Amino acid sequence: MNQKISEIDEQIAQLIASLPSDRLLQQAKTPAQIEEWHKARQTQILLAECWKSKWLVQDYYPLEEAVKRQEISQRKAELMNCCVNEYKSRWKLCEVAEKYVKRRHALLQIWTGYVEHFSKRLAHFWYKFFHQASLRQYPFQSAYDLFAETLKEDVDGSFSVCLEPYYEVPMKKWRQVGKQYTQLLARSELDGIYPQLKKTEEQRLKTNLVWHKVGFSWIGMVMWTCQMEAKNDPLLSKQLVAYNKSLWEVMSLGVSASRNLHGWAWHNGELLCADKAGGIYRKA
Repeated sequence: MNQKISEIDEQIAQLIASLPSDRLLQQAKTPAQIEEWHKARQTQILLAECWKSKWLVQDYYPLEEAVKRQEISQRKAELMNCCVNEYKSRWKLCEVAEKYVKRRHALLQIWTGYVEHFSKRLAHFWYKFFHQASLRQYPFQSAYDLFAETLKEDVDGSFSVCLEPYYEVPMKKWRQVGKQYTQLLARSELDGIYPQLKKTEEQRLKTNLVWHKVGFSWIGMVMWTCQMEAKNDPLLSKQLVAYNKSLWEVMSLGVSASRNLHGWAWHNGELLCADKAGGIYRKA
C-alpha cells in the first residue's frame, strides 16, 4: 500500500473514532444526554475499527466479532459496513472536488455584493444557505480538512439534537424522505447529476425534510458544487457516481431497518419514545 494513502487512512480512522466531539460531552447535562454521547462514541469507535479492517489491517473482522458477542445486531452490522463504504466514497469525492468547492466559495464571496439585485425567491434561498458562508474566508487547507468537517457536521449534528430544548424525530417522515432521496439517487444520470424535480416532488421533499431546519452544510456545498462541475470533469463525475451509489446503499438499508421503529423526541434532556406510530411520546 502506498505510504501516503496508508497515513491518510490511519488519520481518517482516528477522526472517525474521535466523534462525537469531546466538547459536546461537556454540554451534556442529564444522564440520558451523557449516555447518548457514550453510545454514539462507541458506535464511531466500531466504525473506525471497520475502516481499519477494510483498508489497514488484514484478517480483522470487528463487525462480525461484535455480532458474535451480541453487542450489535446483524442488521446494524450491515448498516455500519455500508456507512464505512460511504465514508470512503465521500473521501474520494472530496479529494477531487475540494478545488472546485474552494472556487465556488470564492464566487459566493463575490455574489454577496449583488444580493440586492436577486429575485425574491433567489434572495430567500441565498440567505437560507449561503449568506453566512459567504461572509467567512474559506476555512480549509486541504481536501482532508474539508472531508473531516463534513464528517464532524454529520456525527456532531446527529448527537446535538439531544441538547435542544425540544427536538422531534418522526420516523414516518424520515422513512418518506429516505425513500424519496433513494429514488432521486437511483434516477441520477450516468455522470451523477440529479434529475430535475417536479414541483410536487420538490414540495414533498421539503415537507418531509422539515425544511425550516435545513441550512448550510459543507457536504451540501460539496454536492451542490459537484452538480455544477461534474459534466466537465470525468474523474469528478466518476467519484460522484460512486458516492451516489454508496449513499443509496446506506439510505436504502436505513429505510428498511427502520420499518418497525416508532418516532422519538428529546425534551429538556430526556428521551421520549412514541408508544406506536403517531402515538404519544413517553419517557424512555
